[in-house]
Order: sequence, then structure tokens, then C-alpha cells
Amino acid sequence: MAELDNIPQKQSVEIEIVKLEESVLTSITELNQKINTIISDFGNIYIRKKEIEEELKRLDTILEESEAKFKLTNQELKSVLDALDDKYPQGRINIQDGTIQYQPGAPTRKQQQAEQAQQQNGASDFKVVKD
Repeated sequence: MAELDNIPQKQSVEIEIVKLEESVLTSITELNQKINTIISDFGNIYIRKKEIEEELKRLDTILEESEAKFKLTNQELKSVLDALDDKYPQGRINIQDGTIQYQPGAPTRKQQQAEQAQQQNGASDFKVVKD
């Protein structure tokens, strides 16, 4: 440690002031302004992004509610149409003049679907008889 005591220490610090060239000062000032503008743009973009995210959340909620309403309304319409089909088999509705054309005595759509399902499941009217 004694060696460190023998190192000469400088007690004063010299400071010089030099005037920068005008072109260097202008360049630094312009770049500093650009950085400030970019930082401001970042802030604006961040705020706008948050606004858009909130709007998207709100739209998602509205979309979910609308989908639920659509499903419910579609089920209600199907119920009304099924009831009409029971009363007026194979009916075709003219909404403009409020009439329905149908085939009296024809099977309803439910009956037709049941018959088709039965046929697809391999059910048959034929029986195998052994002699």
C-alpha cells in the first residue's frame, strides 16, 4: 500500500470552453427535435392503441350479445315454421301477400326427416323369412 502513497495526485481539473461550429450545433438541435417528435408520436400511438383495444373489447361484447339474440330469434322462427308445417304440410309462405300454399295430406317435414333417418339407419320394410 505504501506504493500508492507515492503516486502524485492532481488537485485541480482544467476545463476549457470551445464554441461548437454552427453546422454541428444545428445538426444536434435538429436531431434532438426529431427525437422529441418521435417520442411524442410514440405516446400518441400508445394512447390510440389503448383506445382501439377498448373499442374492440366493446365490439366483442356487442357481437356476443348479437350472436345470442340471433340464435334465439332463429330458434323462435324455426318453432313458428315447424308449427305451420304441422298445420300446413309442405307449405310455401308468401310473406308479401300473407298466404301459404300447401299439400293437404302430405307428410310434414318432420315426418319426412324421420323417414329419411330410418332409411339411412338401414331400416327396411322387408323381412327375411326362412323356409
